[in-house]
Amino acid sequence: MSPGTPQNILGNAISISGAKTFPVNGKLSVTSVMVTNPDSYITGFDILYGWIIADQAVLPRVEIYPENETAEQSTQQGAADMQESQANATSAALSLLGYKGDTKLIVNSVNEKSFAFKALLTGDQIIGIDGIVLTSATQITDYLDSLSPGKVVKVKILRGAAATNNAADNSIEVPIKLSARDDGSAFIGVNIETKHNYPITVKIKLDETGGPSGGLIFALGIIEKLQSEDLIRGRNIAGTGTITDTGKVGPIGGITEKIIGAKKAGVSIFLAPQDNCSDITHPELLQGIKVVPVATLSQALDVLRAPDSANLASCNIG
Repeated sequence: MSPGTPQNILGNAISISGAKTFPVNGKLSVTSVMVTNPDSYITGFDILYGWIIADQAVLPRVEIYPENETAEQSTQQGAADMQESQANATSAALSLLGYKGDTKLIVNSVNEKSFAFKALLTGDQIIGIDGIVLTSATQITDYLDSLSPGKVVKVKILRGAAATNNAADNSIEVPIKLSARDDGSAFIGVNIETKHNYPITVKIKLDETGGPSGGLIFALGIIEKLQSEDLIRGRNIAGTGTITDTGKVGPIGGITEKIIGAKKAGVSIFLAPQDNCSDITHPELLQGIKVVPVATLSQALDVLRAPDSANLASCNIG
């Protein structure tokens, strides 16, 4: 794993229709890491080189890719994660700006090894679980965190024409036994695509980048374009972090390498997930860049609005 090159999203990466947009002043970049694909053959020299070079990391394959995952499967999963990240970023940004929209949670795929297989189908719209009315995928995750594998939950869905017409009166309840992940946590076994219907349309296009870690920066970029307030103020800012559709920022992998890549690109302020601060290493390579922890989209906006970055809290990099 080695540092990637930050990509500024304030150029043509974000396009918005249906609302007035404003000119931007400065750079706001997503960051990335470069990793070998799951099918790559790694030599002893490659490993030794990675250990010697400070800005690179050598990790077991299973820490990056699920067991037996192919390069093609990895690319497909990365694209799916990126799509979900962009949808969440759009929802978080527009909600914060006061836009109202409908949200649909659609089953994208079902894990064949889970109890949900054949009980839930691709295209089903999930509208509730154990009596909880769902408006975001985050609600499902939060609820399952309180449950154990083996428990049976009642998932309320719309299927077929009912899902197409959003006909809640034709909903059905499906009992599903929760499966267990390797870490012992409970999961249903479905990949959910969140579809948002807002009065404006946001499209994000970023070449050769996959995964969910651009969510925070995507959301900030949307906000920067949709309001007259100049958040960036001519600065070179970058960051990373997943985001939920409610604006919660989550940790990512390769945090040190992403900061190193940003520093090489002249970035002055780096927004990092609060939960990643303890993962940052090699402080000797990070001199001159301010790494600011954030846990929510609102906190990230407060950081950008601060008149003096010198007074901002920063990750304690040891």
